Amino acid sequence: MTAAQATPIPPHLSSEFYLWLWWRSERDEAAFELPHPVGSVLAWVEDRLAFRRPADPRPTSVMTGENPAASLESRAALAGGKVLHELRVALKRDDREFHLTLRGPSLDVGQLKLPQVLGDNPDEAAVDRMFLVEECFLILDGLLRAFYADRAEDGWRRHTLPAMREWLLGPSAGQELP
Repeated sequence: MTAAQATPIPPHLSSEFYLWLWWRSERDEAAFELPHPVGSVLAWVEDRLAFRRPADPRPTSVMTGENPAASLESRAALAGGKVLHELRVALKRDDREFHLTLRGPSLDVGQLKLPQVLGDNPDEAAVDRMFLVEECFLILDGLLRAFYADRAEDGWRRHTLPAMREWLLGPSAGQELP
């Protein structure tokens, strides 16, 4: 199947996935228990969040630096009606750590940084890198499946969305500005 033949992802689902991933990573201290073959992974937001207005195709607010996910500005962007368009995440499975950017409504993966490949043989290093890319996408697939399972449940509107709203307006919303 070619990309042109694939069923497109409704644009709002990618923004919801990005927000769900951010929320779950904070709620569960980055720990995710995904079904076989993935298992236990850690996933957290790193140093970049980009927001856009729902009608705009490009980001209108970008938060960078050390832990932008904890900033009042990031939560204010969401509270102001903007949606996540891009986020930089780290994924860790066993002792392997991946860093990547998820971008746009089609869940594009960019700036992928793989764990260091050990070994001097170029052929073995190439095979190792292919394995690591495959592992990274296996983890992403597991996270997407967990999101879709959560999103499809009856509890999405009754439990998950209210919990996400509470998180959004939670402790950092009550902090006084300097």
